[in-house]
Order: sequence, then structure tokens, then C-alpha cells
Amino acid sequence: MADFHFLDKRVQRTKYDLFHALFELLKLKKYETISIKEIVELARYSRGTFYAHYSSKDELLFEIIDLLFKEMTGAYRRTYLDRNSIDVQGLVDEPYNLLTHFKKYGEYYQILLGNHVHIDFRTKITNEIINIYMEDFALPESSDGKKVDENLVNRFYAYGLTGLILEWIEDDFPLDPKEFSVELVKTFQYSRETIQIKNKFIKRQ
Repeated sequence: MADFHFLDKRVQRTKYDLFHALFELLKLKKYETISIKEIVELARYSRGTFYAHYSSKDELLFEIIDLLFKEMTGAYRRTYLDRNSIDVQGLVDEPYNLLTHFKKYGEYYQILLGNHVHIDFRTKITNEIINIYMEDFALPESSDGKKVDENLVNRFYAYGLTGLILEWIEDDFPLDPKEFSVELVKTFQYSRETIQIKNKFIKRQ
């Protein structure tokens, strides 16, 4: 597991060891059955060291999630940090930074998305990406004069992006980040004028 960029270097080693211990235990058992005693014994620290940083097991878990989301947001925004706009048709592999983040911390994400953790992590990460869209992206005026609800559009694309990424993570990264970023860009750029109905024999209800 990789170290988090946002951690204070003076406490990074201790917190990393506690993070690692918790996630090693989560591979074997459900979160609610894990004790602080097990965490500190596996990390080779005392209970006093644990309580010097955290008041509870939940606080440890939620700090890990908070750090993951800070790293994720930074990785996503790195692509357009110095831009005033994004030319969707000119994109090449811009999701690469975001996807590299997910691959780097893949073990964390896979465990958090699994059934050993008591929180709805899928909803948490979806909401985090929706928040990025809502805070960062504004729609230009439509050339045909049609008005569209910016909130709905941003949520539509955020849900779509998140769903595809979560499938990629849960399928254990079948494409490398570079390949997958190119495929995502093709998806963003694809515009349907019409939709063909494949099943010609749909029965009327």
C-alpha cells in the first residue's frame, strides 16, 4: 500500500502502519468484529500510541477515507487546474491521472467496496465525484438555444463516470489506466443523434 501525500511526515509512518493493520484485518473479517487490540498488535504499537492519534476505530477508518478522497480530488483536478474550459472533442486521455490514483490505492478501494465494511462506500465515492462536478463544471449556452438543467447534466455524467470506474475497480482493473482513460474519453465524446431499437419484437404491455 502506498503512503498518502497529505499525511504529516512526522506521523506518517505510525498512521500508515495503523492503516495497513486495519486493512490487513479487513481482508479476513468484518469491520465490526475487529478490535483496537488486534489493530495495535498487528501494527506493533501500544494502545497508548493508537489513542494518541485516534479516539476510536471509526475515526481511523474515516481518516483513511478522507485522505483517499483528498488524493482523488487532487488527481482529478490536476488535469484542468490551469484551464478555463475543457474541449470535450479535443480530449485524449485526460482521465489518466484519476485512474492512476484508483490503481495506486486499488487495494484500499476494493476492500472498502467489499462486504467487510459497515459503510455504503459506493454511495460515498459517488457523492464525492458528484460534488467535484457540481463545484468545478459549468455548462456553456447551447448553440440551439435549448435550456438544460446544469445540475441534472453534471449529476448524469458524474454517475456515469463513477459507475464505470467502480466496475473497473471491482473487476480488478482489466485495462491499465492509460487504456481505460482512452476508452472513457471516447465515451465522453460520443454523441447520439438517434438510437436504434435492436429488438424488433418487443411485446406491447
